[in-house]
Amino acid sequence: MKKTFAQLGFGREFAWIDFANSFELDGFGVPTDHLDDPLWLATFLRHWNLAAELPRPVPLAELRALRTVLRRTGDSLAADGRISSGDLGALNSVMKVASVEKLVQHQNGWGVKIVPVRGGWPWILARIAGSLVAMLKLGKTEHLKICPNQGCLWLFYDQTKGNTRRWCNDRTCGNRDRVRRARAGLPRRVPGQNA
Repeated sequence: MKKTFAQLGFGREFAWIDFANSFELDGFGVPTDHLDDPLWLATFLRHWNLAAELPRPVPLAELRALRTVLRRTGDSLAADGRISSGDLGALNSVMKVASVEKLVQHQNGWGVKIVPVRGGWPWILARIAGSLVAMLKLGKTEHLKICPNQGCLWLFYDQTKGNTRRWCNDRTCGNRDRVRRARAGLPRRVPGQNA
């Protein structure tokens, strides 16, 4: 039975994090590049309401370039809360796609819809990069973390009240660490402990 996008660990935080994690290590260091899978990419676009169908042709070089910038940015933000000037310029370049606000009427009132001046992949890439801006507006870059499992290194946003989440997934990477520590005769890890 094929797992859903959310069951695979995607779709919980921000679109840019899912996109940066599209080059995935399986927990044991074996890589999968989800951008090579049109089904994964189409599911990602639908899940984040970026496109109902996969626009063709798929600009894989541009997608990989943005993923590289987003991953590097995520690593920098998790380490010291900063973004390099080069990555900032690259993100601004992607997000320069102009949009307009359009007034729309809903069943229960009025709303504003952002409409792209130029659609397709440029708009999708701008929206993915824009989801990073949405996270930065929260002002909680200390909640952005990297799974310490060297065979995983998944980016995630810690939504716990005390910002105490350590692993991307406690049942996989966290459990592997507990088993490793038990086999080595090491004590259980105390929350907030680094070793």
